[in-house]
Amino acid sequence: MGGAAALGHTVMRTAAFDAAARTLGPAGAWQVATDYSGEAGARATRSMLTAAPRDRPTAIVYDNDIMAVAGPAVAGPAVAGPAVAAEMGLGVPGDVSLLAWDDSQLCRLTHPTLSAMSHDVHGFGAEVARTLFGVITGSGPASHPVPTPMLTPRGSTAPPRS
Repeated sequence: MGGAAALGHTVMRTAAFDAAARTLGPAGAWQVATDYSGEAGARATRSMLTAAPRDRPTAIVYDNDIMAVAGPAVAGPAVAGPAVAAEMGLGVPGDVSLLAWDDSQLCRLTHPTLSAMSHDVHGFGAEVARTLFGVITGSGPASHPVPTPMLTPRGSTAPPRS
C-alpha cells in the first residue's frame, strides 16, 4: 500500500516492489495507492481483506507507519475501534502479515507489534541537510548512497498458512 504517485520516494518504492515481485514471483502481488493518511490506510486495508479468500492478500506492506498502524487498528475513518483484521475475522500474523515502513515508535505500540523496515530517519534527514549544504557551497557531492533499510521482524509477520 503506497502513497501518492507524484512523490519521488513513492515512485522509487513502487518500482522496487514491482521489480521484486517480478523476480520473486509471488502470486497476485499488486499495489494500492492512497494518500498516506490513517483513514485511507484503514479503508484500503478493509477493502483488501474483504476480498474472497483466494484473492485476499497474505501480507500487506505499508508505505508509512501511519497507514500500517491505522490498517490494523482503526475501524473507520478517524474512529478508534477493533482492528480491521479482527473486524474481518482474520488474525495477524496467522491470516495476514503486516509490514510497515519507517519503524517509528508507533510500530511498537500496536498489538501485535508491527514488523518494519528500519532506517535512521533522523540520520537520513541530517545527511540530506549536509548534502544540500554541500551542493549549495560547492564543497560536496550532489548525491551518494545512503544506508540500506533493514528488516526488523516483530509480531505482525509470519509465513503464510498452507
